[in-house]
Amino acid sequence: MRDTVIFDMDGVLIDSQPLHFDIDLKVLRAAGASPTQADAERHAGMANRDRWPDYKREFGLNLSADELISLHVGILMNLFRESALEPIKGIPELLVMLKEARIKTAVASSSSMDLISLILDKLRIARYFDALVTGEDVKNGKPAPDVFLKAAEKFNSKPGQCIVIEDSANGVLAAKRAGMQCIAYKNPASGVQDLSSADIVIDSFSQINGSLEWLTDLCALNVKK
Repeated sequence: MRDTVIFDMDGVLIDSQPLHFDIDLKVLRAAGASPTQADAERHAGMANRDRWPDYKREFGLNLSADELISLHVGILMNLFRESALEPIKGIPELLVMLKEARIKTAVASSSSMDLISLILDKLRIARYFDALVTGEDVKNGKPAPDVFLKAAEKFNSKPGQCIVIEDSANGVLAAKRAGMQCIAYKNPASGVQDLSSADIVIDSFSQINGSLEWLTDLCALNVKK
C-alpha cells in the first residue's frame, strides 16, 4: 500500500491558476509584450526562476528576469492577502480521510514558501500536511522531478510508495519522471493541459474521497485514463 500522497497546490488545493495566468499576462504587457492566454497556460506549474527567463527570451523583453519576478511577486502576494480563498470542492474531506488513515501528506509546489504558507492558512488546511516543499528548495523546477523527490526524501519514502496529485502538464511530467504514480485532476480553470502521461485522470475529488482503495490500486477508481 502506498503511504505517501503529494499534492500540488495551485489548481489542486485551490482554483488559483486563473489568478496566476492573469498576473503573468499583466506583467508581460507592462513589460511591452503581447502575450496570449496560451502562453501563460503553457508555463503552468513552472517556478518563477524558470518561467520568467523563458518569457524574457520568448518575448525579447528588456527587463531582467529578476525585475520581472519582483513585479510578479509583489502583485501576487498583495492579491492573495486581500482575496477570500476557499479550497477546491472535496479537498477538505480527502485530507481528513488521509489524516485519519495516517497517510503521509506533503505539498510540493513551484510557488514560494511565503505563498504556500499564506494560502494553506487562509484555506484552513495547513494542519493536514506533514511537509511543504517549494521550487526554491530544489535545483530544477517542474517538469524536472526534483520537487517530488525532495518531498519523498522528507519521509524516507521510495518513489513507488508515493502518489502525486497534479493538474498541469509540467507537474504530471515531473511526477512520472520521479517514478511516482500520478492522479491528474482535470481542472477547467487550469486551461488546456496535456494530462495524458498521468496514470488516472479525474474530473472531481469525489471520485477519490469515497474510500482509499486507490492507495493500493489506482484501477480501483474505475476511471478512464
